[in-house]
Amino acid sequence: MPHATATPIDEATIARVADRFLSPRRAPAKPWPAAGAPATLAVPAPAGWPDGAEVALVCHRLGEGPPVLLVHGWQSQAADLLGAARALAAAGLSVWAPDLPAHGHSGGQRLSIPLAAQALHAVQRLAGPFTAVVGHSYGAAALVHALAGGLAAARAALLAPPTHYGIHARHAAQAAGLDAAATERLLQRLQALTGEAPDAIDMRRQAAALRLPALLLHADDDPVVPAHATRRVAEAWPGARWRPLQGLGHFRLLDDPGVLAEVAQFARGA
Repeated sequence: MPHATATPIDEATIARVADRFLSPRRAPAKPWPAAGAPATLAVPAPAGWPDGAEVALVCHRLGEGPPVLLVHGWQSQAADLLGAARALAAAGLSVWAPDLPAHGHSGGQRLSIPLAAQALHAVQRLAGPFTAVVGHSYGAAALVHALAGGLAAARAALLAPPTHYGIHARHAAQAAGLDAAATERLLQRLQALTGEAPDAIDMRRQAAALRLPALLLHADDDPVVPAHATRRVAEAWPGARWRPLQGLGHFRLLDDPGVLAEVAQFARGA
């Protein structure tokens, strides 16, 4: 009996998988308690980006003192990091907390790590060099990509970061039932849309070239992002401090008083 021939996966299917990979499920925008209007910035997008040449970025503020950049994760928003923002402000720091494109109060329908990094550079053009940058999950990955691209900061605290963009794109391909050839076409399409190859966004490789002090925190029971990959990043990052956590999952660490105090102390340079 002859073997059945697999049906080739068409470009429309590849396009749909790429679009899903770049399209977060947007939650209703939450209020930010600080007085005063947030800053609204225009962030340039890659050529051919589906949401247009620019994306409107809303950045919230809290506190007074040296500037700190605080970045939320995928399908989250700045208001979800209010515990961290308040801890940083109480430590005498001025918090700049953007809603990344396609999140919270910001415009757009899609987000990539390169576009998120561009958004963080746009905030820096307004705030000046940061005394510290703090990111959770996808926001931490965006911070490292921005640092590798010249974002100026004295130190970086990363909480539960995903460490390899290409691996996550492959997970999306596998979930969609793409074979190896179609997966490569997906990666090529993502590169065309975002302006960068997903496999080039590798935090362990980027970390080896960074020289600013870093604090990496990750819980051993994180069901979203494995902690062992973050540990390998810490080992590659010269002078990084690795802080394994127990029992705080992927999100509970954001409200843990001990974690928040440690991050605020580190951000102050203590």
